[in-house]
Amino acid sequence: MLKKIFLAGSAIVAISGMAQAADMPLKAAAAPVGLYDWSGIYLGGVVGGAWGTDDLSAPGLGVVGTLLNVPVVQTNNSSGFIGGVEVGSRYQFGKLVVGWEGDVTWGQLNNTTTNSFGPFFAPGAFTNSVSTNVNWTGTGAATVGIAHNNLLLYGKAGAAVESVKYTDNLSVAGFPVFSGTGSDSNRVGWTVGTGIEWALWNNWSVKAEYDYIDFGNRNVAINGSALGLGISQGIQDNSHVNQFKAGLNWHIMPNIW
Repeated sequence: MLKKIFLAGSAIVAISGMAQAADMPLKAAAAPVGLYDWSGIYLGGVVGGAWGTDDLSAPGLGVVGTLLNVPVVQTNNSSGFIGGVEVGSRYQFGKLVVGWEGDVTWGQLNNTTTNSFGPFFAPGAFTNSVSTNVNWTGTGAATVGIAHNNLLLYGKAGAAVESVKYTDNLSVAGFPVFSGTGSDSNRVGWTVGTGIEWALWNNWSVKAEYDYIDFGNRNVAINGSALGLGISQGIQDNSHVNQFKAGLNWHIMPNIW
């Protein structure tokens, strides 16, 4: 009788041990790691490069311009380094991330083109040099993206503004006859862009972004003097800028509205 009781007890202990061993992997499994949340307010800095195009024309010359063979369009292509600051805010709904972003970048996108022209009997009698200098650009845009944990792919679209300065010099047979300057301090346009951003830690992320900015056609007054007399003339500028920027953002707080 004692032998039967001992064998039965041993079997119960063995079965209990097997059950506990089977449960161990389930109890030891780690909890899933939480996904990165892109919601919140951020600010940061950007550096990069930009290149722009200004197609300049003087439609006011009319018949005179035609007789003098003035080029229909005089194009300034410029490029340079840029740097600036940005601020934005985002909300995340599942994988969808929506928000807004504003930035201002500074740089010296300047260039000068010189064209010679003249009537058929003196084709190079006139020389015209036109300079453009973009001092800064700013954008304000809505953003929408798709998040894959700490990776964010996004696009943006919105409004833009820039400040441009102009100089215009005309000479005849090497003799200066006109010199003038002009500016367009708050020129408004539109922008679209796309980028990728990677969250390094909870509060820091890095990004790479491309933006196209179009400012359309704009008439600009050039004020100067010709042979000692004050003269104001107009030029038309069709301007657009391309920017490639790398940035570092600090996510400072969750959204408060």
